[in-house]
Amino acid sequence: MKISFGLKIKDAPWGGGNQFITNISDYFKDKNYEIVNHLNDNDIDIIVLMDPRYNSSSSTFNHFNINKYLQNVNSNAIVVHRVNECDDRKGTDYVNKNLIDANQFADHTVFISNWLKDNLSHYKNFKNSSVILNGANKNIFNCSNFDDKIENKLKIVTHHWSTHRNKGFEIYNYLDNLLNDKRFSEKVSFTFIGNLPKNFKFKNTNYIEPKNGLELANLIKSHDVYLTGSINEPGGNHQNEGLNCGLPVLYLDSGCMSEYCKGYGIVYLKNSLKEKIYKIKEEYSNFRDNLKSYPYNSELMCKNYEKLFMKLIKNKNEIIKNRKLPKINFISKLKFKFNIN
Repeated sequence: MKISFGLKIKDAPWGGGNQFITNISDYFKDKNYEIVNHLNDNDIDIIVLMDPRYNSSSSTFNHFNINKYLQNVNSNAIVVHRVNECDDRKGTDYVNKNLIDANQFADHTVFISNWLKDNLSHYKNFKNSSVILNGANKNIFNCSNFDDKIENKLKIVTHHWSTHRNKGFEIYNYLDNLLNDKRFSEKVSFTFIGNLPKNFKFKNTNYIEPKNGLELANLIKSHDVYLTGSINEPGGNHQNEGLNCGLPVLYLDSGCMSEYCKGYGIVYLKNSLKEKIYKIKEEYSNFRDNLKSYPYNSELMCKNYEKLFMKLIKNKNEIIKNRKLPKINFISKLKFKFNIN
């Protein structure tokens, strides 16, 4: 089986999409599947649309390219659209429309959380869909050197590639201000790993520039608790990486977070963060024990994609028979490119 994922792999600290494509490419290559990231071959079995945007720096093809491939090169390829964004995520007003437009060319849709599927289903009934949760690479993010003892301070950590405010910077700034209180800062420390918004500065937080791979994992493991302030998160990888490292999580009940975090940490609100920090310290050993069996790793994720792809190949004749590709023209391409309704 030959699979084309429409995303470049970045050999550097990058966003969650890069972690996904790295993990799933390695998995399928180990299974002796052929993996490409283009539409240059005439024998592709599965095409995975990752990001339909024209201005994406890592996307290698969009739905218009897929349509051209199906019409002129290989009509037997199965198209899977992996959906990992929505307007609620970043306060936009065009992402949902673009996803719906692109989805017309897909035979099957994969959402990275039930929350995202439900969110987008308000706009369109995505037929033939699945939900496959993200997972972190357990060869890197794992509970090795597992220790449920807290030393002098409760060490809290988070990490993000994106600088968008919805990644949780209101919460991280709030915690940074809480640390002005010496009585609190004697008991708690906070580390932020990643990129910061322009002109954003911490006063009491340990700041570390973006890291990836084992270096990132070892930094996370040197802490006790993972904090995410992410709002309307469609799927996310940051919380998975923290949880796979064995760190109980403090999270907002927003977006998909309960799907990934429930039972492995504590929900908080902004004004209850301090209280919940003390609470998670009290219940720390119980959460650490639960995390030994945290399920959402890349192996589970990749196995679920493999099962889906095999099922689609098995039903290929029926899928192609029922396929109805929309007609496109220059105007429709132009509208999509410039987000025109």
